[in-house]
Amino acid sequence: MSNMAEHAGIPQSIEAEQAVLGALLRVNDAVDKMGDLQAKHFVREDHRAIYSEIMRLVMAGQPADPISVWAGLEARGGAHIQGLGPYLNQLAQTVPSAANVGKYVAIVVDRALLRGVMHVADSINGLAQNTKGRSADEILDAMQTMVTSLAERRVRNEPKMIREILGSVVDGISDRAEGRAFAMATGIPSVDRLFNGGLRPGQLVIVAGRPSMGKTALTSDIGLNMAENYSVLNFSMEMEGQEIASRALANRGRVALSSILGEIRPDDSAAWAGVTAGVVKLDDIRFAIDDTPAITLLELRMKAKAWKRRHGLHVIIVDYLGLMTGGEGEKRHEQIGSYSRGLKALAKELGVAVIALAQLNRQVEGRPDKRPMLSDLRDSGEIEQDADIVMLVHRPEMYEPENEDVRGYAEVLVRKQRSGSLGDIPLRFEGATCRFEQWTGGTPSPAAPRGRGRERFEP
Repeated sequence: MSNMAEHAGIPQSIEAEQAVLGALLRVNDAVDKMGDLQAKHFVREDHRAIYSEIMRLVMAGQPADPISVWAGLEARGGAHIQGLGPYLNQLAQTVPSAANVGKYVAIVVDRALLRGVMHVADSINGLAQNTKGRSADEILDAMQTMVTSLAERRVRNEPKMIREILGSVVDGISDRAEGRAFAMATGIPSVDRLFNGGLRPGQLVIVAGRPSMGKTALTSDIGLNMAENYSVLNFSMEMEGQEIASRALANRGRVALSSILGEIRPDDSAAWAGVTAGVVKLDDIRFAIDDTPAITLLELRMKAKAWKRRHGLHVIIVDYLGLMTGGEGEKRHEQIGSYSRGLKALAKELGVAVIALAQLNRQVEGRPDKRPMLSDLRDSGEIEQDADIVMLVHRPEMYEPENEDVRGYAEVLVRKQRSGSLGDIPLRFEGATCRFEQWTGGTPSPAAPRGRGRERFEP
């Protein structure tokens, strides 16, 4: 058996480990109370081996008692099995009761976490002393990754009978019937109708399009609308804060962006009045900007959690997935997939809606019908899997610049919605003020072929 002295001075509870193993040997059904306990949580090697063998037998539907566990361990061999036969009997006989096994499990997991903290602290110290050519920022990122990984302990979520869940479902029906549903309106009526009132906490919304289609303008417009009632945090890796603020001023003040970025004549009273009105409107909303370039998912998580703690948070905008760094995997599509998974997890963890921008690949350029499809999502099909809503932005005038009929016409093609219908939303894009509004009138000609089974949402 393992030498107890080798574990001296580290967080441990040998008694709790013995109590867990003894309870399992006496009552195999105690396995239902193990929660997230794993073999690695035991400090002693022989205890890890015993726990693994018990779980193997129970999962196979076989009895796990001192004799069967010993037989399995002996068949596998190893230095740690010496003297385990009598020890297994001792474990089963000395545990007073299996009733409190849940408390013993919590102690074992707690001590394992404390040992993990010590290990991370030692590793961080080693990184600082031996950088191996890495910069301080790279060391800090590695440190944050280790700490976050250690902190991400899954809370056990027990199954519930459907009757226990129906109560909240009925409450939601009542709230919607009485106008109290917690859907955050985007400020664009046709979008809100298709989304049953707006966006909801926990959702990951992907807004995708080819370059210059207006996906940044659309998400910024939605974010500014929502910031009148909710707290919005915009992570922009493509534009600096001043450029985003200038676009917002043009949007809210209805002043041409070219005038704001250029020069407004002293006698242009309309433009100056618009600037003043825009400043007043922006002063009253909760719209924050973080323009950290090439941000990692970990940095984004930490900043979002801190912002929510200090200021409250309802909506996160990420512009855009392709510019994030530090993802898991060596291939680009694996990294992009890790970002979308992480953002979906963050949306659920913080109870916020996350709007993330994504690029479409060039395949759309080679088709007669330029309207994008889900398969055009660039770098990773996992984006489609993780998203609750996928909106594809399409502006025909980008392909038909001489066609006056499609000037300013834009479509938001909703090609995925977990809890709602799909549809095509016609909008008007005012490029000068970076603003999207309702489209009035019929579909401009020539009409692009429409997909089957899609509902067209008129304003």
